[in-house]
Amino acid sequence: MDILRSPSCRAPLPRRVTRLALAILAAAFLHGTAIAQSAQPSEYDVKAAFLFNFTKFVEWPDSSFQDSQAPIVLGIVGEDPFGDSLVRMIMGQKVQGRSLVIRKERIGDDLRRCHVLFVSLSEREHAARILASVQAAGVLTVSDIEGFAEAGGVMQFVTEEDRVRFLVNLDAATQARLRLSAKLLALASVIRHSQEAR
Repeated sequence: MDILRSPSCRAPLPRRVTRLALAILAAAFLHGTAIAQSAQPSEYDVKAAFLFNFTKFVEWPDSSFQDSQAPIVLGIVGEDPFGDSLVRMIMGQKVQGRSLVIRKERIGDDLRRCHVLFVSLSEREHAARILASVQAAGVLTVSDIEGFAEAGGVMQFVTEEDRVRFLVNLDAATQARLRLSAKLLALASVIRHSQEAR
């Protein structure tokens, strides 16, 4: 189900909060972002900002889109940990000339229709099956499940010294036919299928 606009969604963030979110995003990519304390953004606010920003640094195969107007689809399979954060982050935004749409997905859905697929912690037991279902389908798979990147996921969130960072599995990205920006790779810990993060 598309949830880009949902009756349960709160109103868009005030401009000053939006500026704060952008500052958080910049800090995340330059230095890693500290996880929430009281009034600060939550862990999943930060991860939502990362997911949104990833779309700016990834090139998908032309065959991934039906036409030049087709949106970038961000799928969430399993329990949604983001609340309204991701919806508010992408609302009204365009990336590479395309709008962004969020879809709630379940095991058994055609996950290949997603361009970015976040695999929730609730799907830990099904992660291998999910990865197999989108293999070579041009899907940027992302999760915070431990060992996800080593198992063949393209990106994995990790927490180091109370900061959210991310791993990139280059082999998995190549297999998915995705081109990742050098700027993105410079900020990641790059691994291979069988290598540990360096």
